[in-house]
Amino acid sequence: MSMLKELIAKANSEADFRERLKANPRSALMEAFDIELPDDFDVVVHEDDARTAHLVLPSSAELSDAQLQQAAGGVCSDFASWI
Repeated sequence: MSMLKELIAKANSEADFRERLKANPRSALMEAFDIELPDDFDVVVHEDDARTAHLVLPSSAELSDAQLQQAAGGVCSDFASWI
């Protein structure tokens, strides 16, 4: 199972982890998966609901074909490289 799938499964099965992940993603990732992100890398957690849609735009910098493919598949290439 990929770490992203593990993260989602953990957030869905453990309410306290889900709340920590929303409140402080960096700390929650470190605690749960021993992942330390660079200081200049931010993680923002959004929780979907029936009345909200989240649209994530890629960087305005030119993307490689591989990055475009990942974006088309719904994968955040920067974050995915860390988990």
